[in-house]
Amino acid sequence: MTVAKENRRLLDIIETSRTVVSSLELDKVLSIILKKAMDITKTSAGSIALYTPKTVTMRMHAQRGFSRGFLANHEWKVRRGGLTDRILKSRTVTVINNTTNKAFFTNPLAVHEGIKSLVCAPLLVSHEVVGILYVDDFTPRKFPTEDLRMLEVLASFASIAINNARTHGSLRQQANTDSLTGLFNRRSFENVLDREFQRAERHGHEFSLALVDVNNFKKFNDTHGHQAGDKALTALGEAIRKAVRSTDFAARYGGDEIVIVLPETKLAKAYQLFSKRIKQEIEGGFTKIFGKGFVLTVTIGIASYPRDGRNARDLILSADRALLSAKKMKHTTSIGCSRPVAA
Repeated sequence: MTVAKENRRLLDIIETSRTVVSSLELDKVLSIILKKAMDITKTSAGSIALYTPKTVTMRMHAQRGFSRGFLANHEWKVRRGGLTDRILKSRTVTVINNTTNKAFFTNPLAVHEGIKSLVCAPLLVSHEVVGILYVDDFTPRKFPTEDLRMLEVLASFASIAINNARTHGSLRQQANTDSLTGLFNRRSFENVLDREFQRAERHGHEFSLALVDVNNFKKFNDTHGHQAGDKALTALGEAIRKAVRSTDFAARYGGDEIVIVLPETKLAKAYQLFSKRIKQEIEGGFTKIFGKGFVLTVTIGIASYPRDGRNARDLILSADRALLSAKKMKHTTSIGCSRPVAA
């Protein structure tokens, strides 16, 4: 390849990369990079998988040219001694011209797919592998050195794009999340509640709102110290995240008070959820952290739209009144509703 032709290819890659590094839509960016990588190497298939060190797993985020059966396994555990493991440890581009006699190329799905040659380029952020760019072919072949150089340039831009997207996602999460409980913050709650009112009104749905208050939390704080109090709030947030449904929205409303929005859930159903499962799981979360020596319990007040309030202020006031009523009647109940419901 002439120097002029290689320069043109490099300029083409840089032009593509200018687009992708400025985007925060990660999967779209990786799809563009993968297509360009396959064009450069004239390969028939390829993928980009991201690595999660905590679970030692790879997950495919972009793919082209594979069968449905192969793509069904979009997430896999890194096998010690396997090809992926070798790339993660070496952090260098791996080229396989013929997979047939490679002892480490034993993945049954890849073998069955008929992959005979491939290039694997690690994606590095701060010297750590965050993913791998694979280009594959179904016949044995050699890859020209200049193609490998271009692939490395593309891989570096992919790494920048991944880092940009993750940094943005992390900052956005921090802006929307309470640092102590790990739940959403009050501003996020207000935005979600406003959208839920609009959605419920538009479709004629009911929804419920619950306030969760830790009983005698000030006394607990004064007795055991603020560190124990912070630990309790962390346990509260973790327990609530595990207890609520995936469709529910939980946020720290203030102090030791948590608010939970339950979309398309009538008052009786919300009461049933809290009385049969959620309350026990929350209090069980405290026990796991502190043991039976520190007894922490919660009181809950529940109200529902539209009967108990057609705006945020009225609905929250209704839930708060139900909570206060339950506190006064703690010898009989610790869950209050804005109106009587069947147990």
